[in-house]
Amino acid sequence: MRQASPSTIAYADHAAVVGGAEISLRLLLERLDTASFRPLILHAPGADWLRDLPCEDGALTCEVFRDRRLLEPRRRDVAPGLLGNLGKLAAAVRPVLEMRRVLRSHGAALVHSNTLKCHLLAGAAARAAGTPVVWHMRDIVTEPGPRAMLRRAAALVRPTIIAISQAVAEQVRDLAPRVEVIYNGVPLEHFQPGPEPDGLRRELGLGSRHRVVMIVARLTPWKGHAELLRALPRVVNRFPDARLVVVGTTNFWQAEYLDELQALAEDQGVGHAVLWTGHRQDIPELLRLCEMLVLPSRDEPFGRSLVEAMATGKPVVAGRGGAAPEICPDGLCGYLVDHDDPAEIADGLLALLTDPERAAEMGRAGRRRALDLFDADANAERVQALYRDLLH
Repeated sequence: MRQASPSTIAYADHAAVVGGAEISLRLLLERLDTASFRPLILHAPGADWLRDLPCEDGALTCEVFRDRRLLEPRRRDVAPGLLGNLGKLAAAVRPVLEMRRVLRSHGAALVHSNTLKCHLLAGAAARAAGTPVVWHMRDIVTEPGPRAMLRRAAALVRPTIIAISQAVAEQVRDLAPRVEVIYNGVPLEHFQPGPEPDGLRRELGLGSRHRVVMIVARLTPWKGHAELLRALPRVVNRFPDARLVVVGTTNFWQAEYLDELQALAEDQGVGHAVLWTGHRQDIPELLRLCEMLVLPSRDEPFGRSLVEAMATGKPVVAGRGGAAPEICPDGLCGYLVDHDDPAEIADGLLALLTDPERAAEMGRAGRRRALDLFDADANAERVQALYRDLLH
């Protein structure tokens, strides 16, 4: 009996640099059943997240997002840019027409859009090509302009939505006839409990006496770095050897934010206790070095670094808004705190620093939870099961 040809799935992502959405999409593509699905990747020129991605068994890539006038504005500018600015509206036409052509020429069976802007652009192209659409919703969208734009687009294309958490799903349930919650997957084989790597403390300028608190996140205001720095004096007063390791860098439009945070650390009198690493590739090793991870985000849609820390057996302190209560319930694998309250953030950190036994117990509970809910293989299979359901 002749085996059916794989169905072509078109993946649309406009980012040139690697972010959480692109990490998640890579993990899915690396686990794609290529006997059933052939990926067609619609991307921007020089997209870093595609580097070294296995593209075997007929996978295709196509540059369609070339005009940075449309792609560089921040999310809050999406709706005004598309609706009120003719230049940006014109810039949207070319990628939509190009995607429609590519979808038709390759016989795409399904479009899977990975970012907010791609939900709009790829959704329009898919509607024009007569191709069904999956929106992978990875954001909690609170701004009125983008929410209104999403609502109008959803009414036209009637997407199926994958939400990366219940918190995300709650804000989009009225946009689509079908909303599936599928958590982001983490390659758990890379995040294992174990001793800290030799020489890493020395490389970072840390001594054996230092107690390491870590935040792994893009430097952007909603991630809570400023509130964390305001919490740090209480922690350092109690534990002078505590050190905060800040892993991450800024968006291109917020390059000055690092200077603001470093100035804030000095103003708070804790400049000596903060290490700024910039972007790092060795997150699994860094997590083995720290005692805990802190992520005091406002309305975190998922929190990949929380799961990575949990998988490494580390307790966490997280802002209680958004998805954090589903990812790490308060008191189970760490503490949830008010993202806007430095005193409460400090209390969470101090509770873990003063009770290492309880912290270790929470770390073990977090690892069990990571294994149960966030395995990349299992969650990639759930996405592919959705494809099969939609196609058949």
